[in-house]
Amino acid sequence: MAPSVSGMAVIAGIALFVFAGYETLRYRDMLKLTQEEFESVPAQVVVEVLLAAILCMWGSLQLAGNFKPISALANQEGLDANVFRPDFMSFNHRGHAIPLAVEPLNPAAKKRR
Repeated sequence: MAPSVSGMAVIAGIALFVFAGYETLRYRDMLKLTQEEFESVPAQVVVEVLLAAILCMWGSLQLAGNFKPISALANQEGLDANVFRPDFMSFNHRGHAIPLAVEPLNPAAKKRR
């Protein structure tokens, strides 16, 4: 099976991500040698990361195939009597142990009352 263009785009995007990380490490090592502070990554690395992200997104969307339309009304049925079972509703839970008169932690909230 021949490799598809979209699969190659994903692989190229991942490789470009790795290369951008490697270039950032080299840049930081160069700054350590020149005893300068690291302020931000070079613009070239930012462009490489953006290009890699675009390649990976495009390739993965093409590999996924065609999108199917979402229909809000498809398979929508109302609740019938067999689904509604009040026997399984539980109203006895741990919430009754929480006191109802809880003092707010924020003193400004006390003044608003």
